[in-house]
Amino acid sequence: MPATTVKSARKNLKSLVRDVNGDTVAVEIVGGQDNAVLISLARYTALREATFLLRSPELMDSLRREAARSLPPPAPAEDSATTESTASAEQSEPRTRSRKKRKKRKNRKKHSNRR
Repeated sequence: MPATTVKSARKNLKSLVRDVNGDTVAVEIVGGQDNAVLISLARYTALREATFLLRSPELMDSLRREAARSLPPPAPAEDSATTESTASAEQSEPRTRSRKKRKKRKNRKKHSNRR
């Protein structure tokens, strides 16, 4: 997040407002005792909405249910060494077999079409 001083922000306020609205960036304004952040109205509205949703237990439960429903179930956890060796063996063998089978089928189709 870019930072600027209060004095510099005062001089360049118009360009800072343009920057935060165009690039969706936030600008930190550093003062002697206090600091602030300049953000666009759209980002501020989105943050307020998110804060409201996070404060409501009913809405959070609804969001969790929807997320659980839309996400695929996690894969069962296995021993990493066993998983890697099994996965690599499973991936290489069927591919070779299926290629061979496809090639045989293709050749059969060619020969049956010629008759």
